Amino acid sequence: MKHLFTNLLLLVLILAGQTEAWSATKQMEYLDRGVVAVKVNNGVFVSWRFLGTDDKSTGFNIYRDGAKVNDAPITSKTNYVDTKGAANSKYVIKAVVGGKEIDASKAITPWGQQYKTLTLKRPGSNYAANDMSVGDVDGDGQYELFVKWYPNNAKDNSQSGKTDNTLIDCYRLDGTFLWRIDLGINIRSGAHYTQFQVYDYDGDGKCEMVCKTAPGTKDGKGKNVIMGNDNPNADDRNGNGYVLTGPEYLTIFEGATRAEIHTVEYTPGRGNVSAWGDSYGNRVDR
Repeated sequence: MKHLFTNLLLLVLILAGQTEAWSATKQMEYLDRGVVAVKVNNGVFVSWRFLGTDDKSTGFNIYRDGAKVNDAPITSKTNYVDTKGAANSKYVIKAVVGGKEIDASKAITPWGQQYKTLTLKRPGSNYAANDMSVGDVDGDGQYELFVKWYPNNAKDNSQSGKTDNTLIDCYRLDGTFLWRIDLGINIRSGAHYTQFQVYDYDGDGKCEMVCKTAPGTKDGKGKNVIMGNDNPNADDRNGNGYVLTGPEYLTIFEGATRAEIHTVEYTPGRGNVSAWGDSYGNRVDR
C-alpha cells in the first residue's frame, strides 16, 4: 500500500509539473487592448481587454482628452463609467505595472449608438449569414470576422435535394470586405458539412482558416483546390443531391492572402457508406 501511495504521489507531481510546463508554453494571441467606448445615460461606458500576457498585478489608467480620469490604477475590473464623458471625448487606456505606465492604447471615441452595424457583401437574396468566427489575419492586434453564407436550400443529412454553394467571407471590424472562398458544388450546404475553424496554426501571429473541401472549391484568389489528377470540374452529386463518391479534402487557407496553403486527403474517408448505419448518406457525413 505504501509503495502504491508513493507511485501515485509521484504521478501527481509529474502531472502537476507537466501542466505548469504546458501553461508556460501556451501559444498566446497578440491582441491590442480592444478599447470600446459607448455613450450611456450617465456618461460614457469604457471597456478594454485584460490580455493573457498581462501580469496579474496590472492596473489601468484612463485618459480622456489627455487628462487622467481615475485617481488610482483600476485593478479589479476592465471597464469604467466616465460620468463626465461626452460623445466627442477621446479615450486612451494605459496599463500600469509596479506604479509605472508601460503601454498606451490607440485613442478612440464613443460609438454613435450602443451597437455596431456592418454592411456585409451578401452573395444573393437566397443567402443568409450563418456561423461566424474571429481571428487576426494580418497581425495588427485586431480581430477580423469570418462569416459563412448559408443558402436557403441548405439541407440536413436526413434531407435529400441539391444545394447552392457555401461561401466563407472575411471582413475587418469596420465592415471592409477582404476575401471570399467558394466551397463548390461537392461540399453540400448544411450544418454537418460546412464547419470551419480559425486559428494561428503556424504561430506567426496571423490566423489561418481550415475546412473540408473538394474538387470545385476555389480559394480566395480563384484558384482551384485540387489534388493530383482529380477533376476540378467534377460533379459528384447523385440524383438526391448527396455527395457519396469522389475526393474529400482538408484545406488550410492563409488568412492574410486567402490563398490555399496546403491540402490533404480528408480523414476518416467515407469507405463503405452503408457501414456507417444507412446507405443514403445520413450518417456518413455527421
